[in-house]
Amino acid sequence: MAWLEALLPFRAQNNFEGAAILAQDRNLLRLAAAWPRVRRTLPDPSDSGEEVDLDKVWQDTKIDFPGWAEMTQIHLMVVLEGFKVLKANQIIFPDGSLGHLAEALIKKQAAGKFMAEMDLKPGDLKR
Repeated sequence: MAWLEALLPFRAQNNFEGAAILAQDRNLLRLAAAWPRVRRTLPDPSDSGEEVDLDKVWQDTKIDFPGWAEMTQIHLMVVLEGFKVLKANQIIFPDGSLGHLAEALIKKQAAGKFMAEMDLKPGDLKR
């Protein structure tokens, strides 16, 4: 089973608490938005179809923290602390994915910023 399938039950959870934490912190938003592009090395997924031990997968995953810091222009110590929060609240997952509510929040934030920068109103995009 591939990681995409194995982690689906975690990503599909309605994690409103995690989304609330994410929505209130600009650095966490930046870190989560960049997470899918962060270099990482995962252990091989289990073929047995057994339940995933998320803590074990995280423990065996190697992450390029300096690259993540450079990508987001956030100090490495802030990245390390932010990672702990994102991981503990199941906002990010070892395969580079995000929980579905976190992903929706990031997209909404990005769309809102874009519209504000371009001085667009919601009806303007329908033309």
